[in-house]
Amino acid sequence: MALAVFRSTFIAALVALAVGACASTERTDRARADFELAQQCIDAKELEPCVEVCQRNIASGCFELGVMSRDGRAKQVKDGKKALERFDQACTLGDPTGCVEAGIVVERGIDVPPDPTRALRYYDAACKKAQPSGCANLGLAYQLGDIVPKDEIRASQLYQQACVGGDPSGCSHLAYLLQWGLGVSRNDKRARELYEDACKRGQEQACGNWAVMLLAGRGGPKDEAMAHRQFQRLCAGGAQEACSNEGVLYESGTGVTRDLERARKLFEDACESGQLEACMGLGRMHETGAGAPLDLKIAARLYRRGCLAKDTDACARWERVKRALEANSPD
Repeated sequence: MALAVFRSTFIAALVALAVGACASTERTDRARADFELAQQCIDAKELEPCVEVCQRNIASGCFELGVMSRDGRAKQVKDGKKALERFDQACTLGDPTGCVEAGIVVERGIDVPPDPTRALRYYDAACKKAQPSGCANLGLAYQLGDIVPKDEIRASQLYQQACVGGDPSGCSHLAYLLQWGLGVSRNDKRARELYEDACKRGQEQACGNWAVMLLAGRGGPKDEAMAHRQFQRLCAGGAQEACSNEGVLYESGTGVTRDLERARKLFEDACESGQLEACMGLGRMHETGAGAPLDLKIAARLYRRGCLAKDTDACARWERVKRALEANSPD
């Protein structure tokens, strides 16, 4: 009797196992088919397979559709609102990069009303899933304190998490806090290392800050030639602040052969684009007649521009040049 019970239980177990195995096989086959379709969407980056993938609630398909709408790919018209819907769907389905992209759309107001608070919720969701860019963007909010209470210690922790996770902007932002001792102990050596690392990984703001430290010899030995190469490369890429800094090097002959004509041209172009430091450099040349025609009126006009932007040094220069003009007035 006991043997009969045993056999009955065993048979029931076999049936259950067979049913379970069948269901498992079906799930495996479905997962394999889903993976192959998702891979087709990612590889081909075409609309139809990605639509099908997203309809199956696979995050990668929704994310790719978001990219298509955001960038106008696969014959899609650029549409930030539609991109947000797809990125949000990807985020909900568990893709933290979708959360980050959704945050960027609403933060920048790409075809939707700007909503920084909502953007932070997306960044927070991404960071909680160890998405480094989400942590970096969240850290910036805590550093600036415009949307959440300013908390530089929290910002430094988030930047550290982002940097370790491989986000160069997180490394660059952390370097800035270390450079100035904001929320962390000041550490020029570590800041310089992080700037260099982030620069080599394509973070251009880090390159500029690294060059400034190289020029000043902060956190390590001076390297004026390397600083110049960084400014020159950034300037060629359109970073006008770097052009202004390059102008200073040519004006003073720091790390390069002195070239006042080159300096003036760099100052002129950068000043025209709105770089006040370049305007100050150009004003200095016109005030002294070194590298540009001596013209106190032009110098005064340039210094006044800086003074109106609340630059106290520019105000002092403007007052000095105004006095010189009044003294030379023939009245």
